[in-house]
Amino acid sequence: MVLVLGEVQTAALQHSGSVSRDVAESALGLLPGERVRVSERPIGYAVSPQVLAGVDCRVAGRSGVRLRGVGTLTGRACLIGGRVLQGSVLARIEPAAVSHRQVWSHYLSRPGVVETIGRTDLSAVATAHLAPERRALSTMGMGAFGARIIAEVQGSAVLDRRTPVRARRTVLRWAALIDEEVEGVRIRFTVRDDGLRTVELALGQGEIADVVDLCEDLAMHDWLLTALVSVIEQSQIGVEQPAQSVQRLRPAVDHLLHLWMPAARLGGFALSVWDALEGRPGLSRQWDASVRRIRDQMAMAAALVNRPAEAAPLFP
Repeated sequence: MVLVLGEVQTAALQHSGSVSRDVAESALGLLPGERVRVSERPIGYAVSPQVLAGVDCRVAGRSGVRLRGVGTLTGRACLIGGRVLQGSVLARIEPAAVSHRQVWSHYLSRPGVVETIGRTDLSAVATAHLAPERRALSTMGMGAFGARIIAEVQGSAVLDRRTPVRARRTVLRWAALIDEEVEGVRIRFTVRDDGLRTVELALGQGEIADVVDLCEDLAMHDWLLTALVSVIEQSQIGVEQPAQSVQRLRPAVDHLLHLWMPAARLGGFALSVWDALEGRPGLSRQWDASVRRIRDQMAMAAALVNRPAEAAPLFP
């Protein structure tokens, strides 16, 4: 049985437009001398070198059980479409082979692994990681690490720090339990009002890299949908004149609508997971309905502008 925990923070890149490949490589160069991986098909995608953070902290488990976790978190920054920025952090949780803390060189030789000292119930650790009440869990500083990664990219000198789309940052916290006794893939996706999302995955087999890609892709599209709904709400459709609403909707048209490509870079079991998510909660259905609402509003505004002054009211 293998347990992997992670957290993905997603936000708009603080730049007035989509960045070029050269700008993306410069902004995501978190480690001097290390290469930023970039691809352009089917959508622009850049990922920073892997960075590490050492942890020695409490890990939540079953009630009354105190575990000590020692090891390293791995993190990276991802930029999608030159527009959406992510700080992604993860750790594989493994019971320690000894009952005491070892020297740091031991943990540094196992990047991305946090060893738990004490009797470890991996299922309980996963449940605690996803609990919404922060006092009831320990995320091992994943939130702070992810925020630091995003802040480092946003502070790059190559960005102008002008954000055309204002939408709050979202946090997707995930736990994946890989167990040979599990048949197929099970997923539970939960959306909370405070910007927190949780994903609980159980699968019989799979690569950790594929799980990470899946969770980052889900976090990105959830943020896109959240941002689009926010822009629509701010446009005050039905309250303001159509031309004014369209003006407020323009950032979504210019910077968001073309980025919706669920599972475009995924394969294998991740595609079946997306099929399940499209059944319920149906992210693409809500996205398509929101896009149609924007286009209808733009068509109405255009019709009113082009209507002759002596014509009868469009809606008598």
